[in-house]
Amino acid sequence: MSERPDIKLIRTLVRASFPKLSSARIRAVSQRGTDNYIYRIDDDLALRIACSDETAPALICREQVALEELSDLSLETPKLLAYGFLPAPDTRPWMICNWLEGKSLELSAHVPTEADARRLALFLLDLQGCRKEPASEPAPDNHWRGIGLAKRDTLTRKSIVTLSDAFDAGKLRRLWHASVNAATCPRKDYTWIHGDLHPGNLIVRSGALTGVIDWGLGGLGDPACDLMAGYTVFDGAARDAFAAAMNASEADWRRGRGWALSTAVIALAHYRDGDTPIVRRARRVIETIMAESA
Repeated sequence: MSERPDIKLIRTLVRASFPKLSSARIRAVSQRGTDNYIYRIDDDLALRIACSDETAPALICREQVALEELSDLSLETPKLLAYGFLPAPDTRPWMICNWLEGKSLELSAHVPTEADARRLALFLLDLQGCRKEPASEPAPDNHWRGIGLAKRDTLTRKSIVTLSDAFDAGKLRRLWHASVNAATCPRKDYTWIHGDLHPGNLIVRSGALTGVIDWGLGGLGDPACDLMAGYTVFDGAARDAFAAAMNASEADWRRGRGWALSTAVIALAHYRDGDTPIVRRARRVIETIMAESA
């Protein structure tokens, strides 16, 4: 992973794209994303830089394409305003977009409601109707989000073994087996997906869900992948409202639960020694899925 670029370089990038912002207030966001360093430009813009060469394709081929292509959806998404590459020899990509007003669901005190569940469902149905041509296929750069779950079987089972000192591995394997063996999504039915729906990527304002950010794992895939939000975002009646609004079949819902379970066990097995939001989110998802299936 490359070092975080200093503010002087960021100011140079901003000045080149927006001369009127040459004296803008620029500061690093203390909690960087998993794949990008993030900077605030005044109060209404954000600049993101790929942390490494490995994370660059997600910013170039997925995030930029999504922000350019996806508009007029029922929830707000950032708008792409400028992009480019750092000066040699680094040449990592960067992009500037607007900063959505509000707070992430993760950092707010807001508890997702049934109305929020219906809002997110409408957003996802809108997203699934967007034209497919610009969307990238599932690939290593988005951790194969949206591919058939069997592609994740080996890593998911290995992660379950790693977590066997903290969770009932036999039960986790049975739940995972049910998802992997659910009826698959035909390739012709792939749609745009976000691929990473969790409280850190949802924006709330004035007591309601209003926006969706971080499209680095987005692209073309099984729409059931985004049903993971049933477990990563919602509880109880809100989860039921989300499922009803999505009108998902039993097989779709099982695959969605499988995506929530797979991403959670893989993340927790990898990051479990730290006390970070991703660890807390992953643990909560696993506990929720196991409790529901008691």
